[in-house]
This record gives sequence, C-alpha cells and structure tokens, in this order.
Amino acid sequence: MTPPTTPLTRAEATRYEETSRHADVMTFIAGLRAKGDKRLHVTSFGASPQGRELPLLVLSAHGAKTPEEARALGLPVVLVISGIHAGEVEGKEGCLMLVRDLLDGKPGLDAGQILESLTLVVAPLFNPDGNDAIDPGNRRLHLPKLTGQLGPDSGVGTRVNAAKINLNRDYLKYEGAEMRLLQTRVCQPWAADLTIDNHATNGSVHRFSMTYDIPHTVESGRGEPIEYMRQRLLPPVTAALKANHGLDAGWYGNFVEDERALDADRDAEPGAPVREGWMTYPHHPRFGSNYRGLTSRMDLLLECYSYIPFSERVRTAYAFMLETLRYVAAHRDEVVQTVAESRTPRNRIAVRYDLKAFPQPVEILTRAPRTLEGAPSAVTIPHLGRFVGSLVVDRPAAYLVPPPVAAHLRLHGLALQEALGTFEVEVPVVEALETEGGRAILEAAAVGELSVSWRRGPRKAPTGWSLVPTDQPLGAIAAYLCEAESDDGAVENGLLPAPTPGDELALWRVPDLG
Repeated sequence: MTPPTTPLTRAEATRYEETSRHADVMTFIAGLRAKGDKRLHVTSFGASPQGRELPLLVLSAHGAKTPEEARALGLPVVLVISGIHAGEVEGKEGCLMLVRDLLDGKPGLDAGQILESLTLVVAPLFNPDGNDAIDPGNRRLHLPKLTGQLGPDSGVGTRVNAAKINLNRDYLKYEGAEMRLLQTRVCQPWAADLTIDNHATNGSVHRFSMTYDIPHTVESGRGEPIEYMRQRLLPPVTAALKANHGLDAGWYGNFVEDERALDADRDAEPGAPVREGWMTYPHHPRFGSNYRGLTSRMDLLLECYSYIPFSERVRTAYAFMLETLRYVAAHRDEVVQTVAESRTPRNRIAVRYDLKAFPQPVEILTRAPRTLEGAPSAVTIPHLGRFVGSLVVDRPAAYLVPPPVAAHLRLHGLALQEALGTFEVEVPVVEALETEGGRAILEAAAVGELSVSWRRGPRKAPTGWSLVPTDQPLGAIAAYLCEAESDDGAVENGLLPAPTPGDELALWRVPDLG
C-alpha cells in the first residue's frame, strides 16, 4: 500500500497565489488524519451558520484527546486561533503547515520536545463563512488610507462573518454563533494556559514583520500572566525570531499621527514627522485578547504586517508560533505554575481605563518617507501602551441579576446560584448617560458611560433572579459586565435596555455574603 502523501496547503500548492477555502482546509486535515498518527486527534466544535464544519486539532505526544486528559498530564495547554478575521489569512495557512511539520518531525523544529512538553490545540479556521466570501476587492491595498494588504491578488474573505458580525468585537456580547461555540466548546473546557490569536494588521508603515500585544485589562484580571508575557516570554521569542529567521518584531501599534488620520477617514501624510507616540488599540474586553486577560491566563495577539508579500506573512506567522511553542515547551513548569497561581480574582477590579505612555520610549523601525519604497529608518518615541485603571471598584461578594443577564453569564462559564431571601445590596440609580467619541477601531459610533448613585439597604431578591458569586476564577468577567459604570458592561452589550436618568439598573451589588 502506498503511504499517504504529505499534504500541502492551497497557498503552498499555488505558490501563494491563492489562500485556502474551507474545503481546502478540510482536505488538508483529512490528509493529516490519513497518516494514522496517534499524536493527532481531529474533532469539531460545531458548524458555522452556513453549515461549514469548525475543525479542531489536538496534538500531543501522550495521546491526549480531551481537556481532562490534557489536564491530567500537568503540561501547558496552548490554543491557537486563526481566521477570526477571515481576510487575514496567513495564520490559517501557517498553523496548518506548522501542525504538519511538527507531526512529520521536520528537522530544526524541536518537534519532539514541543509535543512531549505541551498539548497543542488548533482552531485553524474560526470564521469559515467569511473565509469563503472571497473577492479580489477584499483587503485590496490602498496605502493612502493605510488599508489592505499585499496579496494574494486572487482575493481573500471578509473581516466579518456571514451575519456581518466582527467576531473580534463579540467576546462580551456573544452575538455570533461561532463565538458561542468557540467559547463553550473550546475555550472554557480546554482552559488554555496560553492562547495565540492570529491576525494581520495594516495601518502605519513600519519594518516589523510581526507586531504583537498582550491583554490591556491588566488591573481587571490578574496581572501575573500578563507580566509573564511582557517580561519573560516575549523578549527571548523576539530575539529567537531575529536570530533563527531573520525577522524583526515589536509591539503592536500605529503612529499617533496616523491614528488621527484613520479616525478622521483622511489620507495619511507619509512625509510628515512622527513625534507624538506609538499607540496600541483600546482596552475594552469586547476584543479577544483583553477578554482573555479577564480570565487570568496568558494571551498573545499576533498582528502580521500586511504590507509584506503573502508568502512572507505566512513564513512570519509560522516562525513566531514556532518560537513561542519552543519557549513554552522549555519553560513548561513555570507557565503552568504562573497560571495556576492566578486563579483567585483580584480584590479591586478596573472597569474603565486611561491610556498612558510607558516610562521608557520605544524604538520603531520604519521608513522615510513612510511608503513601501522609503529608506529604512528608525524613530524613538513615547510608547502609548500602558493602561491604568480610571475606575477601580472593590469586588463585591456577588451580584444579583435578572434571568437574561444570568443566562448570559452562564454562557461565559460563570457559576450562578438561585437567589433566595433578602440581601444587603447596593442598587445603582442612573444619574447620567454620557457618550464619548470612540476610536474607530472599537467599531461603535459612541461608547456609552453611565454615572450612577447608590441606594443601599436590605432587599428581597426578585423571583427568578440569580446570585453571581465573584470569588471564582472568572469573577473579573462578572465584574466587567455587571458593574453599572463599566465602559463595556451589560448596557453597552445589549443585555439590559438603555436606561434613562432616575432608573434603577437590574445589576445589584452584594458587598458581603456573610
């Protein structure tokens, strides 16, 4: 019998003239499966709204197939998510190629150590309906507006899913069916120690093949996993990317001057000086990385540079994932320990933030002028990437919430109890509903912010309401959604109707259960 051949992605097979459709992804996975390698388990976490299977791959030298089996090993679980923005295709191709090469034991990858030292879970195509809506006009390069990417010219899919939902703004609202499936069937049961989320970014012209970021909700979830990423993991991985692959990487962002042009929908000025700073994206947990910060686990947002050729973007995504897996494999015990010691939520939780500069400036590799043909240059400017809580609340013992909010919190993985009897509560009363202009990246016309006063005293829990204890690992999610003055809370996410001044909000704080 002829042994199965090693599969190629559609990108490889077409010399990077095309990207994989959903059918190509499934064919590639079938080719891996046909080899009968017991280190690979192929499963699914459901189907998209248009009926496309959502594949999930589990790699383990120990044959782990389930979250329970993986946890019993005591090894880190690393989850890779690709294709949430389906027009950003390099992560999808790169993760499939990396899975194949790890199983094949390709020389130079340290594949044996990686698969012995961690469990790798891969969702290679999270948004298949958007992926297959391929059109050459999607993400077409238009540098004056700092949009688009270099290839493939045959087209890519859409940023949104078939229902026009941006799934990377849906982590609190759970509007998309794909999001509910990913969270309830993958993220919550597998409880990955580290999640790698693959994207591509346009925006400012620079010379980093990869930019990256970590959760901005540093005063909401526990800070230790976030600081581990910043101080321990990313510096050596960045150095390894340069030493082993010849690729530069740095912190995600845009020049402030370019951000201002993007928000105003006007052309960038490539010849103008940039002095104000290198600015990252907002802190709101509707974004996946910030949401995962609330879970007090490690997270790595990868934003491959759109203005390098498609083949180079795939190579870059592959290389950064590989070097990250190498690091986790070599430091498996401290990764597991850092996450395990961060399960208890913090006592004070930020539910609004201000963006500040780090004490030290950052060097950004760019071009002069800032065009694809500009001469290589570098600037050292303020790094606007430090988030400081502007509203930090004492975490109450619990919240009392009505049935729609309770059902939503259960979807997020929180444990709730039936609310019976009388409680000493703090009931928010709306004093003002303000709006402030949101940055365009929030994809909201305005960010509503409530100002409230409090009515305190004993109240009987209304029939059907639930008690949400906050002393659980996901307690920060409860706080961000249930705090009345949160900037990404229940009202903003449509769980409660928009109030008017004088209304009581059905988000009661229970300061003490004793």
